Formats: sequence, C-alpha cells, structure tokens
Amino acid sequence: MSKKLNRAFDIRGTIIDCPMPDATLDESIRSLSKSNPLFRQTKIYEEEGQVVGDRLIYKLYLPPPKAKG
Repeated sequence: MSKKLNRAFDIRGTIIDCPMPDATLDESIRSLSKSNPLFRQTKIYEEEGQVVGDRLIYKLYLPPPKAKG
C-alpha cells in the first residue's frame, strides 16, 4: 500500500506545510495566497513537486525584486 505524501511549499528556503492536505493543488494555493501574497506571483504545476522524506515539496520560483535606477 502506498503512503500519502504531505504537501508543502518552499519559499526561499522556508517550508510551509499545506493547510488543506486533501484539497487540490490549486485550492491549496488559493487558500495560502490569502495570507501570503507571494503565492499570487508564481504558477505551480503538479509535476514540479519533489519527494523529500514524507513530503511532496513544491518550490516557488519568484520574480526578481525590482530595483530603482
């Protein structure tokens, strides 16, 4: 029998556990974007998840910060 992996997100080295483990990836991201606007600035795909221990971790690739000048 296969074990269900816990979904988590990596934002610049900080791991955030998914608050809705039984929801779809899109529903989880929508929920997290309410408290963390960084989730609105990127697109995450199911196939990008990497298994690390008992977690399926999705890395957020954020745009570079804007600089004045």
